[in-house]
Amino acid sequence: MVMSYIKLFIFALAPFLFSSVVGQTIDQGRGRVQLTVPQNYNEKNPTPLIVLLHGFRSNGSRQDSYLGFSDIANDNGFLFIAPTGSVNPRGETFWNATPACCDFFGSNVDDVGYIKELIDAIKLEYNVDANRVYLVGHSNGGFMSYQVAYNHPSIIAAVVSLAGASHDEVRPAPAGQVHTLQIHGTLDLTNRFFGGSHVGSAYPGAVETVTTWAGYNGCSLVAE
Repeated sequence: MVMSYIKLFIFALAPFLFSSVVGQTIDQGRGRVQLTVPQNYNEKNPTPLIVLLHGFRSNGSRQDSYLGFSDIANDNGFLFIAPTGSVNPRGETFWNATPACCDFFGSNVDDVGYIKELIDAIKLEYNVDANRVYLVGHSNGGFMSYQVAYNHPSIIAAVVSLAGASHDEVRPAPAGQVHTLQIHGTLDLTNRFFGGSHVGSAYPGAVETVTTWAGYNGCSLVAE
C-alpha cells in the first residue's frame, strides 16, 4: 500500500519533475536516436535544430554528457539530437568523413547521407527552422560536420568544429555558403593544429581549414 502511494505521488509530480524537455526518438535504419524537444516547443513556431556529432571511439550520449547541449535545450528553445556512428571491427565507433578520419577499415558507410536523413526526418515531424540547422562536431565529428555541410550546404546554416578538420584535397566550392567556426588547441596531439595524417591520409591544419572555407564563402582573410 505504501508503495502504491509513492507511485501515485511520483505520477502526480511528473509534470514538474520532468518538465525540462520532452523526449522523442528518430530512427533512420540504424536504431532509435533520442531527440530532445524543448518544453516550450510550439508547432506554429519554426525551431532551431542542433546536431551534435561525437569523436572517434565515443558515442552520442557520451558526447552530450561532455558538452551538455541537452541540458540547455529547454532554456534556449532548440531541438537537439546526438546520433552515434558505426562500429568498426575493433569495436570503435566512427564517422566516415574523409580518408584521414575515420573509416580506417574501408566500410564506405554513407554517414553524410545518414545525417541528412536524420535532419529530414526531424523536419517531417517538427517545425524546424530551415535557416537555423547547426552541426557541432568534436574531433572525428568535426571532420564529419564539414563533410555534411560541403555536400548539403542548402540545409546547414553553420558548423562548429572542435578539434576537427576539413578535407585535404582541392575541391570546387560547394553549391552554397555555410558559416563555420573552428576551435582548436595548438597542443592537440591527436588532430594537430598545423595538420598531419592518419593511416597515411593527410588532413589540413586549423588555419588551412578556416582559409579553405573562407574561400568557399567569399570571405576576406583580413579581420575587421
